[in-house]
Amino acid sequence: MLILFLMLIVFVCAATFAVESGAPPVAPLTMQKDTARIAVAQIMFDEEWLKENQLLTAYRPHVERAAAEGADLIVFPEYLLGNFKIPDAKTDAVCALARDNNINLIAGGWEFLEDHPITAPPVENTFANSTLIINRHGEIVGKHHKMHAALGAESPYFWPPKPGEISEVLMRPGDTFPVVALDFGRISVLTCYDGYFFSSFEMPSLKGAEVLVWVNGRAGAVEEHLVRTASFMTCTHVVASNMAVGQGSMICAYPGTVQAIANAPEPTFIIADLSLADLRVQRKNNRMFHQRRPEMYGDIARAWEPWNAYPGISFFTYDQKE
Repeated sequence: MLILFLMLIVFVCAATFAVESGAPPVAPLTMQKDTARIAVAQIMFDEEWLKENQLLTAYRPHVERAAAEGADLIVFPEYLLGNFKIPDAKTDAVCALARDNNINLIAGGWEFLEDHPITAPPVENTFANSTLIINRHGEIVGKHHKMHAALGAESPYFWPPKPGEISEVLMRPGDTFPVVALDFGRISVLTCYDGYFFSSFEMPSLKGAEVLVWVNGRAGAVEEHLVRTASFMTCTHVVASNMAVGQGSMICAYPGTVQAIANAPEPTFIIADLSLADLRVQRKNNRMFHQRRPEMYGDIARAWEPWNAYPGISFFTYDQKE
């Protein structure tokens, strides 16, 4: 009895230490493949185009091509679902497309939330920039709400928002880093401006994501140096998509090797294989995982104001002359 009592004390103390030390509950994988083939469709269309065409007219050829080439996942750019509800005809159609082609699919747009109707212009806090993760069975198994609003487009600093601006300043931002298990492994999503905040890459990796999918919808290029750095620093594969008005859709393997990239602002289809077996060996042994010192990083969560170092410089205002 004494031995059992001592063992119980040891167990309780160990459990208490695990909780107090913040040990994360990263569960063992239950679904996995050694390799994942990923496709990205760099395309674009807008609501005016959709008035004359069905959504599937734009999605179907890329999904069918990806499926024919044996892809496990196809990724589309930001925004391309337009305005939608869950469920509605758009989401039902895209889910059916994934199911009929036996492929996982990522697509998103403006999700109007709960009982809020779709309005133009949108009402503040009734919608989110939402990216859906759809599995091979046509089920929405996860979604990411964009966390950081891209705004202030008329400012040279993209800050602050212009008074009365109608943009993502009105959206309901996300507040979690979702990690979703697909049949080949765990993935997570971040959206456009989220990728300028490194925690958007780091947190889902620490929670177990093996492939980070960065969806974009912007002119210019997705920054290759950010993708490669994120891959190395987080010990993940990183997949980026962009609209064809821009470029830089890419598939990057750990530790920062670009396997495929769209180097022109035009419709482009890219596909590449990513080794998950090799990545898992790296993630099991990654020195930056084992040597993290989370007790040192508490300051990152504080509301720092580094701009206060420059009292002699005025903030930008929209009434300034160029």
